[in-house]
Amino acid sequence: MRISVATETIEKPGRSVSLVTTVLNEATGCSVLLDSLADQTRTPDEIIVVDGGSTDGTLAILHAAAERDERILVIEAPGANIGQGRNLGARAAAGDVIVSTDTGCRLDSGWVEAIVRPFEDDPNIEFVAGSYRIDAHTWFEEVVGAATMRGVLEPIDPESFNPSCRSMAYTKALWERAGGLPEWTPIDDNLFNAKLRRMAVARSFASDAVVFWRPRSTLGGVYRQFRFYASTTGHTQLEAGPTRYNLRNLLLCGALLAAGFFYWPLWILLTIASLYWYVGAFHAKALRVARRMGSWPAYPTAIAIYWALLLGDTVGYVRASIGRVRRRSWYRRKVAEYLAVPASPAG
Repeated sequence: MRISVATETIEKPGRSVSLVTTVLNEATGCSVLLDSLADQTRTPDEIIVVDGGSTDGTLAILHAAAERDERILVIEAPGANIGQGRNLGARAAAGDVIVSTDTGCRLDSGWVEAIVRPFEDDPNIEFVAGSYRIDAHTWFEEVVGAATMRGVLEPIDPESFNPSCRSMAYTKALWERAGGLPEWTPIDDNLFNAKLRRMAVARSFASDAVVFWRPRSTLGGVYRQFRFYASTTGHTQLEAGPTRYNLRNLLLCGALLAAGFFYWPLWILLTIASLYWYVGAFHAKALRVARRMGSWPAYPTAIAIYWALLLGDTVGYVRASIGRVRRRSWYRRKVAEYLAVPASPAG
């Protein structure tokens, strides 16, 4: 690991703020994020970018930016996964508040100011969830965003909302008390949220802390995205009920398809079941997507997007669950260890 530039925290009124993000082969997305950081109404005291081994020119962009701006700290960690990268950044952070986003996102000009404000308004707050909006470049991406991004079709419920690290902030003291983010599963957001809820952390929702995120541009991209997301569900088996329900339905459809070669009326039952599970179940949401878009072709497009999402979620879950079985009790032990609530400083 090599740190390219040493930085000193710039003193400002209020809390000191470190931005942490990870990157891997995102030369274009890296420029998008750095440009939006330059337009902030309140800039972070330091910007820490952890690179997992880019080979596409990303590092050249980062090092050039670090030469121009002494606040930027580049940490090279080839082979590090997302959780490891985020922990490396948090560990190096000098600020007492860490703001987290994803490289490739575009930050609203007031994002840093809005996501830090709750910490300064209430010293008991240790965690702040930001929000995100669609940054679509095509009609299809707009449909993907409407169909899959929380908060688009209905308002976010702050009490139940678990943000991703795309728009999140927490104190460094909380990160240390929680034991950092998990590093043994590909997606760390869900487990980190679950850990903080078990710790009964004082939290806030900053609806005006907006990160603009570009949705996937193809059905294959949607499939791969949710296959990747489902890996943590398979590893941990947490909140796996909906995925198991979909897996059961797919297995039943496969059984009906096979049995129909011996008794063809079962194909009628297969057709009814498929229409119920794979059209009827998505009809209301797809209709809302079409109405939001003002375009009826968005209805079948949304249905296809939900099919890609469901297939990716199921395949990712099955693959990760097989890995869990092979490692026997290892994942169960890791989940239990990570979710264990740490003792309070007084106890």
